[in-house]
Amino acid sequence: MAETSEGNNPTTDRKAVLVVSSLTAFIGALCCLTPIVLVLFGLAGISIANDLGNKLYGDYKWAFRAAALVFLTLGLVVYFRRRGVCSLDEARRQRTRILNVALLSLLAATSLYVFWNYIALYYWGIAAGLPWAQWDESWAIPLSAVLFAFTAGAFFLYQRSRS
Repeated sequence: MAETSEGNNPTTDRKAVLVVSSLTAFIGALCCLTPIVLVLFGLAGISIANDLGNKLYGDYKWAFRAAALVFLTLGLVVYFRRRGVCSLDEARRQRTRILNVALLSLLAATSLYVFWNYIALYYWGIAAGLPWAQWDESWAIPLSAVLFAFTAGAFFLYQRSRS
């Protein structure tokens, strides 16, 4: 199947990686976002929201992370199918591109997840009144910086290799 000029465009790939990765990180962090939203909208008190957050993060964080990975996979499948990669033969021809975009998406999603869940939501939850200051999340800032540096480097290398 012949590709369109947009189908094999590194700019289009980059946008898809950012959108799919952002939504993946958001889905993965819903366990910590939910209590904050409940408090901010006045739907739950601090105590109930904190208990819910402890339950969701403590018992179900891997379910949220698994749902995020399923979304990432489905998002990439839909993206490539819309760009003409509809058969195994076409996937074989574009395997390097598919692998690069998938790994870049996973790296970007991980970077965004660590930042969103362990920095943004952590401090937002404290600001909303949740007793999350008791947890030491100071490790997340340097890890997030390193992950974002790797992600930026990977984006640069991918863009350079596709030009």
